[in-house]
Amino acid sequence: MLLNGVVYIGFGSHADTPPWHGWLLTYNATTLQQVASFNTTPNGSGGAIWESGCAPAADANGNIYVATSNGTFDASAGGSDYGDSVLKLNPGTLTVLDWFSPFNTDYLADNDLDLGSGGTMLLPDQPGPHPHLLVVAGKQGVIHVIDRDNLGHFSSVSDTQIVQELEGAISPNFSTPAYWQGSIYYISQYHDLRMFALENGLLSVPPVAVSQEYFGYAGASPSISANGTSNGILWLIDTNRQSYGGPAALRAYDATNVSHELYSGFLGGPAVKFTVPTVINGKVYAGTASELDVFGLLQR
Repeated sequence: MLLNGVVYIGFGSHADTPPWHGWLLTYNATTLQQVASFNTTPNGSGGAIWESGCAPAADANGNIYVATSNGTFDASAGGSDYGDSVLKLNPGTLTVLDWFSPFNTDYLADNDLDLGSGGTMLLPDQPGPHPHLLVVAGKQGVIHVIDRDNLGHFSSVSDTQIVQELEGAISPNFSTPAYWQGSIYYISQYHDLRMFALENGLLSVPPVAVSQEYFGYAGASPSISANGTSNGILWLIDTNRQSYGGPAALRAYDATNVSHELYSGFLGGPAVKFTVPTVINGKVYAGTASELDVFGLLQR
């Protein structure tokens, strides 16, 4: 993430080969001199910041948000190890300003159910008692809706201290959702594309629309294009064929009703997990293992 002249880089592990720690590293974007660093488990191990390729998130005040993965957790006892947690960090010093860890954090770590397998998404200001929200979901397939002004820390019994928790709403998640016009879109692995309505700071149960297509390993992180508040299109790169070197596909859906697919077509190269389409100036850019494909409107 590039923010106010500083590059923020999350660091994890390769294939969980020990030893490792989770790190957030920051560099001056002009000189590349290191500005600060933060270790998620300084007195333990693990706690990777990988989020399936998602960048850290930042709010209007510059505060940084990341989700960590399996690792030592002792913050509830006054320690400084934050495995399977959501962290709010000072943008300059990277000190921990606030944090949340699920009640079953130890279970997540013991069973390789990283909370931080999915990226954090900050929502626009919402009506009601919790105007500043973030959404995150990991391998357990639980969507957590959390108040950014009070992340909630840890309770050993349940997660009732956060705004909302949707168990079983999605499958194991390796993606970052998208938001548009009061809707949130998740594409978790071996599942369909799911569209949730956001009303008064809460997500609808069940989802308001689902796609007819299912997606394979890692799912997908979507992008939204729109003409202001109309003509919303959800774009995703389908990597179902990645495991055997098959081609990726570009898909587009009606962002007002994702059961309506608008377009699908294979890309020119092998699929790569965690890829995200970029939409700008009327063109869609989609990367593969061997090439970058660019799509635009047909000339008449």
